[in-house]
Amino acid sequence: MSAARHLELVPDLNDATSSAPSDPWHAEDQLIGSLMWLNRGDAQTLLFLVPATAIWQPTARWAYELITATVERGHDPTPVAVKAAGCYRRADDALAAERPPTARQQQQLAHYLFEAYSKAAVPSVAARGYAREVLDEAYRRTFESFGIRMQELAASGADRDDLADQFTKMRDELGALCRLAEIAAQPERKPQ
Repeated sequence: MSAARHLELVPDLNDATSSAPSDPWHAEDQLIGSLMWLNRGDAQTLLFLVPATAIWQPTARWAYELITATVERGHDPTPVAVKAAGCYRRADDALAAERPPTARQQQQLAHYLFEAYSKAAVPSVAARGYAREVLDEAYRRTFESFGIRMQELAASGADRDDLADQFTKMRDELGALCRLAEIAAQPERKPQ
């Protein structure tokens, strides 16, 4: 392989747009990495608990969506299978979601997947704990966001019925995240 060709395959770790996990112990990155070590059935259980919207980092969310799609197609979410899905499917919230990802985006995804997979700590044992941590973080972010939204609604002069309706929707969403986190915190029961 020529040196020039080799350089194209190796991501520039100094590049500010690199998608490598900045903190390899971050719960989202650990969850993504752990999912790729699990079989389809075990991964499906965790995917049921954690909605994609609970994943905050854009590349991690894209990887999570690709893992979900891979499992839904009946395959184990191996890094190779997830990367293959990323060749034709962009993130759900991408500006041009209907177009395939660019070569640069695919390279960033591959780098992220490699880093998350290789740094996953005790994936089969700790994956459920990572799911709970992700849900707890999502709960806190959502709570903060809703607090700001409530202040803005009050300052905008919204009427009482609109305020009550928005409050009910926010309460329900926070309640759903809380219930999922509680389920994730329970020890997994293996069939006997």
